[in-house]
Amino acid sequence: MKHTLTLLALAVLLTGCDNPQNNADALRREIAEFKAAPDEKRQLVIDQSFAKLENQIQKLEKRDDPKADGLREQLVALRGDYQAAKVHKALHDAKNAIQGIGEAVKDGANSIGDIFKGSGTNRD
Repeated sequence: MKHTLTLLALAVLLTGCDNPQNNADALRREIAEFKAAPDEKRQLVIDQSFAKLENQIQKLEKRDDPKADGLREQLVALRGDYQAAKVHKALHDAKNAIQGIGEAVKDGANSIGDIFKGSGTNRD
């Protein structure tokens, strides 16, 4: 009985994974997570999910399934959300880089000041 329930749960889970709408919903969550905490691993998962959803939509279009149009619209919207999230990440990375450069310049200026203090050329 235990094994039957486990197999049934696994079958439902696997069937749900191939549902294009479920994939679109999962992609939406992945993009939200990427926006909150961007990283390369999540970016790779998102890119793979886009490829899978695109493939599923193409199969639906070949069968003239009416769901294809709605999913295609979702795909376009998700791509827009993803591009916005990537721009946000790029701006965040640039901001951090500029702050790092500012800190390096500040540290360099402090080091130069320390050199002059120690050289005895600073007379009061």
